[in-house]
Amino acid sequence: MATLALPALRQAPRPAHQLVLSLFRSSPSSLPSLAVSAPALPTYALPSLANLVSDTLAGLRDLLPPILWAAPKSRTTHSAKRMRSAHKGLKEKQNLVSCPGCGAPKLAHHICRECYASFRREIHRERAEAGAMPEEKIL
Repeated sequence: MATLALPALRQAPRPAHQLVLSLFRSSPSSLPSLAVSAPALPTYALPSLANLVSDTLAGLRDLLPPILWAAPKSRTTHSAKRMRSAHKGLKEKQNLVSCPGCGAPKLAHHICRECYASFRREIHRERAEAGAMPEEKIL
């Protein structure tokens, strides 16, 4: 029973990726086939690979700071969001001008609300006079 170990496993400890590559090279084909029902890796190598993977993950956990593993435990509530943004008030608009058509205040480089509403009313009235269907409204 002691002679069942692979030569690759009897050598000095090597990194995990070299061990896996040596196991693939010892198989009949260099890549495992999907059509073969046999496992891609020998069954006697699986416990040692599981240990290598768990050791690698444990080492990774030690390298990363705990803040990277943190996750929120519950959804942030509406009131908590509002309290965080309470000091952020509305900014005053500096680009207000009067509309040259009607004189109402409007944002610079934007269409006036009053002029736009009167334009829409006029378009809808013209369509109604022309006999257009009510579903064909211009938005």
